[in-house]
Amino acid sequence: MLQSIRDKATGWLAYVIIGLIAIPFALWGLGEYFGGAGPLVAAEVNGQEITVRIVHQETRAQREQLARMFGGEIPADVFDERAIRNAALEALIQRELLRQAAEDAGFRASGRGVIRELRGIPAFLEDGRFSPERYRTVLEAQRISPGDFERDMAQSIVLAQIQQAIEASGDPPMDKATEFARLRNQIRVASWRIFAAADFDRPDVVGDDAIEAFYRDNPDRFTTAERLQIAYLRLDPADMEARIDVTEEEVREHFEVNAQRYAEPELRRVRQILIEHDTADAEARVRELRGRIDAGEDFAELATEYSDDRLSADRGGELGQIARGDLDQILETVIFSLPEGLISQPVRTRLGWHLVEVTDIESSRVQPFEEVRDEVERDLRDRRAEQRQIQILDDLLAQTFENPDSLGPASRATGLEIRTSDWFTLESGDGLARFRPIREAAFSTPVRRDGRNSEAVDLPDGSTVVLRVEERQEPRVLPLDEVADEIVEILRRDAAAQAAREQGENVLDALANGRTVTELAEEAPQTWVQSVSVNRATGPEEDVELPRALMNHLFQMPAPRDDAVRKSGLRLADGDYAVVVLESVQMLEPSEAVADLFRVIDDLQIAYSGAEMRAYLAWLESQAKIRRYPQNLE
Repeated sequence: MLQSIRDKATGWLAYVIIGLIAIPFALWGLGEYFGGAGPLVAAEVNGQEITVRIVHQETRAQREQLARMFGGEIPADVFDERAIRNAALEALIQRELLRQAAEDAGFRASGRGVIRELRGIPAFLEDGRFSPERYRTVLEAQRISPGDFERDMAQSIVLAQIQQAIEASGDPPMDKATEFARLRNQIRVASWRIFAAADFDRPDVVGDDAIEAFYRDNPDRFTTAERLQIAYLRLDPADMEARIDVTEEEVREHFEVNAQRYAEPELRRVRQILIEHDTADAEARVRELRGRIDAGEDFAELATEYSDDRLSADRGGELGQIARGDLDQILETVIFSLPEGLISQPVRTRLGWHLVEVTDIESSRVQPFEEVRDEVERDLRDRRAEQRQIQILDDLLAQTFENPDSLGPASRATGLEIRTSDWFTLESGDGLARFRPIREAAFSTPVRRDGRNSEAVDLPDGSTVVLRVEERQEPRVLPLDEVADEIVEILRRDAAAQAAREQGENVLDALANGRTVTELAEEAPQTWVQSVSVNRATGPEEDVELPRALMNHLFQMPAPRDDAVRKSGLRLADGDYAVVVLESVQMLEPSEAVADLFRVIDDLQIAYSGAEMRAYLAWLESQAKIRRYPQNLE
């Protein structure tokens, strides 16, 4: 359910919804358990506070998004917890700057826009339709009032409005687009030779003295990483649901109490005329239209000509079949009290003034228990599991916070079993420790050094973990006899790479002294690739091997001048060394670039829009008074 909200939300809306609805929101109120001082502040933006609690929520949301992008595990060499947390703080600062700028500029979200966004969130739907009951239930479970949620939704819409307005101003100049199209389709003609390190061997460099010297000079390379073993409590929604038992009597009772949920709803086919509030004399106009209908004019023709709801106006005001919960509550009350064929008096809602007519009614029908029994049981299980999970999560977080030096009280309060992991390092682990957030939580200063319980860690499978360090093994330098074979392999690889480089540099010297590629290729015909055209976008036009690093290097080389070639050397992966000779550069003529121009404009539009937004945010930051308190995030 919670994941479906994340999947629906995008852009700034995603940040608001994830921050509000994600399970970590259960942390709400922990700062007030002891009463007294207010929440810790991570930053202030023109006097507006950003609390540490909100930063932690944003960090978790960004961590989960990154994990999904990388298939469930965030690469350790790309992101660490501190970097994600700092990015979350900066995102919140930028969002607050945008919010303030939007407010100063007078941006507003319409009630209709908020309703439209709410109706599109899958977590609030039942049988594909927005359910007010489901909406209230979800928010109550997360301790959020509808008013607060809708205000935050409106704010997210406003942020999207100002973001779109700024990005739309970043139009790329046509001459830049044409030049970029020419560059993207540039062709370079080059020759190259790759000296493979594997072809060289220098066993003479791997004597005992060399091994000992390398071992002595590089102790860090042979020092084991610090290892931890943790105790942890894991709240797994799947396990929780599997432990929920329901009897046939309870299923039937749930059906009887909630029979209307399993009924085919009453449907009413409706058409309307809408005059928006910002239209001059809106009420007078809608009453005039009502009089014209009474005088015999056609409803559909008047809707087509005068209704401000252009989606329905083009269909003669036809809204289609409406169920309870689909429209504004005031309008819905009128619609479901109207007899078929009778036109309402003018009705005022937040959207404007309406005239509505019910043209057909399909009565509600309660489905027999036998037809919906399995659905009723699933609903009952889901509801009990969700309630139980929220209750246990509250107890878990409260007990681990109030008893930071032990998992025992939380285990007794929740019934969760204290488990112990295998040994793991910061960089790798098995079992639960295969998740990087678990390893980072274990190695954080409060947990590793101070012996405290961790904060809740949310995993990609939806489970939540709180942990503490059980055992710790200090780093140690491995003895020489255990790493001698590894050192031999390192020294041989380094020597082979150096030999490959020396051979390549000899070729570069020969080229610098007047030798040509043709002459050198005659001496070693199997090793040179000669005069191949390489397209920046598609690679070599012939079926030859061209490593990506070498191709990138080729397109970074200056173009030849005065019929002279450009020569360069590059070390590749595994110690290989490449010599590349750039012979010529061919550019598309402007007329030839037109075929690719529209695609280029789209790409440049994205780049320019992003640059415009970054520049605007940088300007806002330069004008703002911002204070950061990084010590409060440690």
